Amino acid sequence: MFIWKKEFELGIESIDNQHKKLLEIGNRVNDLLAIHSDDKNYDEIIKVIEDLKDYTIYHFKTEEDLFIKYNYTEYNQHKKEHEGFTQYINSVNYNLVEENQGIFLENLLKKIVNWVFQHIITSDYMYKDYLITLGAK
Repeated sequence: MFIWKKEFELGIESIDNQHKKLLEIGNRVNDLLAIHSDDKNYDEIIKVIEDLKDYTIYHFKTEEDLFIKYNYTEYNQHKKEHEGFTQYINSVNYNLVEENQGIFLENLLKKIVNWVFQHIITSDYMYKDYLITLGAK
């Protein structure tokens, strides 16, 4: 489902590699949805939620550290977008996941798809030239 494309590339290797990892996690969600049957994938779903949670925290910190280092003027707005996604993933009710695994996976996949296309391709592109010009790699 998620295939890395040239248009996703920011030209900042550390961020591009992290975005690729986030797409891999999105593919795991898609794979779980494809094999999902009779609500028997709870442990795998929880694992992918935790991996997504941990990796987004790591990734967002990487970006935000670059923003601070290079005095990016849109830092606060970008951080708010990160916080919105973090709040979503932290608000997952594991009891509801267990009861409605298929629906949860569908909604999570939609959220990740929207994030990729609205955040990475739009918001992240806003900082790429600025950071590259200042030496971010």
